[in-house]
Amino acid sequence: MDIVFDLALMAHLLSLLAAGGVVIAMPLIAERMATVPPEARPALGAIAERIGIMSRIAFLVLLISGPLMVWIRFGGVAGMNLWFWVKMGLIVLMIACMIGNGYFRKQGNMAAAKAIANLSRLALVGIILSAVLAFN
Repeated sequence: MDIVFDLALMAHLLSLLAAGGVVIAMPLIAERMATVPPEARPALGAIAERIGIMSRIAFLVLLISGPLMVWIRFGGVAGMNLWFWVKMGLIVLMIACMIGNGYFRKQGNMAAAKAIANLSRLALVGIILSAVLAFN
């Protein structure tokens, strides 16, 4: 099972890297979209949409590989410490933020979408911190 755990860990870390990259890239694209000529906006929008799809795939890999590693290494969640549960709560918050961000973007409420995106970024930092504390 060590090889399966190692593969899951590799997938988990690569997906975390992809999700972190989106946290950096999307605000840069959004900032640029506000200043480019109107004819360039569809191209940047297409890039942002593609990055968004890839980030959701990365998040799905995180949601699969994380529990798999917990099951392989610890046999389940019994006996997990407080930091593990903090991490789980922050993951739920991040999922809610992703849903809320999509909703507000479709409604055209960019101020609310931006606020929720910032909360999502903060949750990501908390997830990483709590994972370090939970598993170290």
